Amino acid sequence: MLAEQCGKLIKEARVRKGLKQEELANKARVSRAILSRLEQGKPKAVQSDTLDRLLAALEVKPQIGESSHDLPRRMARLEQELKRREQRERHLRLAISLADDEAAAAKKIAKARQRVELWRSKRSCSPFYIDRWSRLLALPPRKLAKKMCSLGEWEDAMFQNSPWSWAWT
Repeated sequence: MLAEQCGKLIKEARVRKGLKQEELANKARVSRAILSRLEQGKPKAVQSDTLDRLLAALEVKPQIGESSHDLPRRMARLEQELKRREQRERHLRLAISLADDEAAAAKKIAKARQRVELWRSKRSCSPFYIDRWSRLLALPPRKLAKKMCSLGEWEDAMFQNSPWSWAWT
């Protein structure tokens, strides 16, 4: 992976300096074939001194770590993960309240069913989520609460497409 990243950096620097592959290869004392594979992102095992010679010949000092253009993407991923965790936590707290007070749970479940029916009538949500939530909301409150705590691999998607959003807005 590092060799692939270096290959891209090397090619960009070589082109900026107006050098041909053969010229750079000679200057760095490496074969043109190795340089070509590096620049194409198809390196075989490359020794670090080969990379060092190429970078030195180009007068490039790479910095290890994330580039500045990766930072916004990484931040967006972290923000998305935080939202998923918040959704999961809200649903888990809701599940506890459903299991704890069945009388209040019946009203909440009725409201969630209305939301799912609204999705169905307006076709505003995938039929998968409509069917899945309809089946879940047909369960008694304690069983529903237990299912909400153990949705497994669909948990994040189910919570993202949730008929409970009114409960915490």
